[in-house]
Formats: sequence, structure tokens, C-alpha cells
Amino acid sequence: MFAIARHRPRVRWLTLAMLVLLAGCDRSSPEAMLDNYSTRVARTIDETIDPDLEVADALPLFPARRDRVQPLSDLRQGLIEVLALRHCDLLHLIAERNSSLGKFMAPSQQLVYELRFFDRLRACRKRLYRADESDVELLEQVNAIYAVKLRELPRALWNAIYASQEMEANFSRGDAPLPLSETDATPPAIGALEQLTDIVRLTTRPDWRPPELLARIEEPYEALHRDHFGSQLLKSVVLLTRTLESTALALERREQRYPLCPQDRATPDAKILLNVFGKFYAGEVQPYLARVHRQGERWRSLHAELLRSLPATPAMLDYWDQVYSGDNPSSLWQRYTAAREHHTQAWQSVLRRCQLMPGS
Repeated sequence: MFAIARHRPRVRWLTLAMLVLLAGCDRSSPEAMLDNYSTRVARTIDETIDPDLEVADALPLFPARRDRVQPLSDLRQGLIEVLALRHCDLLHLIAERNSSLGKFMAPSQQLVYELRFFDRLRACRKRLYRADESDVELLEQVNAIYAVKLRELPRALWNAIYASQEMEANFSRGDAPLPLSETDATPPAIGALEQLTDIVRLTTRPDWRPPELLARIEEPYEALHRDHFGSQLLKSVVLLTRTLESTALALERREQRYPLCPQDRATPDAKILLNVFGKFYAGEVQPYLARVHRQGERWRSLHAELLRSLPATPAMLDYWDQVYSGDNPSSLWQRYTAAREHHTQAWQSVLRRCQLMPGS
């Protein structure tokens, strides 16, 4: 009994240490940082701020794969008989595509297949046109297949990128927001999307050749699989939107109820508020906001380019309109930019009235 009693203070000390440790870990999260900022503003201006940082339900569901896939013509039947007549260097590719494994190709390998098939078919077509004695019927058949492949290449590229599980993972609603401790280095997912976008750009040039990246095409897909930057970005955007907007509204409510500086000069409370602004917004929130905005704009611009270049499905266009559209004022991204501007204006109004604006 005495032995047990003797160890109780130690147990209490360990429990307290664990609680302190957990609290310290919690303060390192974006949610804790944003909540701390809004709480300090609310306390200083004697207003309530409840930004509601549970954001999963605020994110639209990414379309199911069946709603992201563009239909492609099935040219496997009879294709071998047509092209084998002139040895178009496609037999091996076609055999792989017709195999049991080929029928379940990952989107990355489908991309490789489509680009190499088109390149060899185009080369074969050119040889037939240059031949002194071309088989007219064969040339017509090759031209017919070439026309289909040329028309459907953008669809094949779309499927390879947006029908993949790796891309779907970057629009999940279940990931945490972007961490606070991240560096300014380009996230792997953005680098991967840049590589895939480069492939799409390449195919718009005349006489393009399959890029060297095809030999290591799994690299960008693996990067998208490992780094869920896209889904983390969405979470961060909603967190920032709610924090900035609710804080701006609270500042405006306080000014309407009773100005912080009724005689248009700094008061003790105004100086405390300025300290909160400098230490917790400029010192903590703003650097995080700047990184999220900069990286988010790059991610968004790459997707926008792909949606302009490739035939997006109706479901994906609708999703884009809800999330990243620059034309829809209700999209997540537009609401975020509006909240950022509103927050800036609210602070400027208070600081200007209190003669605390830089340079005033």
C-alpha cells in the first residue's frame, strides 16, 4: 500500500507532462493557430468569433470514376489483321493491350500505350504515303484508324490524368490541412502535375514525339499517390476562409457597436489589438496564408490549363465550378479570395481610425 502511495506524485507528474506535451502538439496545427488568432482578437474587442473549423462537409464530393471517364472507341478487334499487313511496328503493343493484364492497365500505362501507339501509327502512315506503290485499301484503313486516334487522343489524355486513383486522392475530403512547418519548396504533387501538363502541351505541337518521361511515367503518379497536396489545400482554403471572414465581421460589429477609437486616436485597447495583429496575424497567420495562396494558385492554374486543353466530363466541369472556378463567386476559391480581401479591409478600417496604420 505504501509503495503505491509513494509513486502517486510521480504518476501525476507524468500525466501532467503528457497533457502539456499534447497541448504543445495541438498548438502546432493550423486549426489551433487560426483558433488562437481569432480568439485573441475576440477577447480584445469583446466580441464573439466562432469560425467553425470542422470543414469536411463544406467540401463538395469529387465525382465518381464513372463520371470522370471519357468513352473511347474499341479498335482492338480486327486491328492486328489490318496493320500486320505492312508491319507498322504495332504488333507488340497491340498484343500487350489485348492480353489479360493489358485489359486492366493502370491509367499511367494506358497513357504510355496511347502515346506510343499514336506515334507508331503516324510514322506508318507517313511511310505508306511515301511508298512508290502503296496499297490504296490499306492506306484507307490506316487513315480511318488514324482519324479515330487523332480525334480521341485528348480523351485518352484526360482519362490517364483525371480517371486515376492518384488524382482522386488529391481531392479527398478526409486529409488534414497543409501543415504549418512546410517549407517553400514545390510540393511533389505540384511537380507531378507540371510533368503531366507538359505531356499534354507536347501533344499539341506538330510532329511531336513521345517524351522521355514515358520511361519513368510512374514517378509523377507515385508522387500524386504519396503527396495529397490537393486535398490538404482544400482543407486549408476552407479553414482560412472561415477564420478571415468571421474575424472581419467581428471587427466590423465592434466598430458599429462602439468604435475602438471613438475620438479617432489610439486607445489602450487599440494598442493591444495592434499587438495581436502584429504577433499573431502578421507573425503566424499571414506567412501560412501566403504559402497556401501561392502554392494554391499554381495548383489551380495547372488544372485550369488542363480543363481548357482536354475534354472534361460534365461532372468534372460542375465540380470545378464549385471548387476552383474564377467566374463563380460562390466557388470555394472565390469565397476565400473575397474573405481575404474583406479581412484586409476590416483591419485597415480599424487601424486607420485609430491612427495606427503604418505611415499614419
